[in-house]
Amino acid sequence: MTPTRPSGKAKGLLFNHLERWALDVHGQEAWDATLANIGGREQEMFGRLILASSWQPIAAWNTVVRGFFGQHYADPNEGMSLFCAHLGECELTTLVRIVLKIGSPEFMLKRTGFLWKRYFSTGTFGAQEQSPGHWRLWLTDDADEDRTAGALTCANGPGPWLQRGLELSGTGGTVRHVACRFDGHERCEYEARWSG
Repeated sequence: MTPTRPSGKAKGLLFNHLERWALDVHGQEAWDATLANIGGREQEMFGRLILASSWQPIAAWNTVVRGFFGQHYADPNEGMSLFCAHLGECELTTLVRIVLKIGSPEFMLKRTGFLWKRYFSTGTFGAQEQSPGHWRLWLTDDADEDRTAGALTCANGPGPWLQRGLELSGTGGTVRHVACRFDGHERCEYEARWSG
């Protein structure tokens, strides 16, 4: 019998950023409607202070993003991508200063695993240079929305977040999600490209 892995956690900071962004972009009424629709422990969570440094159940994160983006966007991926670009803007400021000093987007991409672990307790991120200006990144984890980062997060989180980092570093470029564990692939894969 294979032992069950423990459920993952998501950093409270993510919940705080999502709530602020949702209120700024969609307003209190839209946020309240989402919380009323999802109900349960997730609704209760937002009724109290969520410390940025705390670890919260990853299933709650998946429920909230599915609920919010599913309710307010015809394509939930579009909304999640917009939020993750915003998250990149908020969270990458210090890192981008370092990247600019070193002059290397590779510096950021090599540290994707560290950055992922800053927000999620589950999953392993890897990165490898394919050629100058072309990197392949991957996220290895189970495809289980109750225990790991869900489909909306893996499809839209790292790509826009890292792409925003490339933009802020002055190199521009793209980061695309090219394979997903929730679509039957062994792992999520991302392709980063830039020129310069």
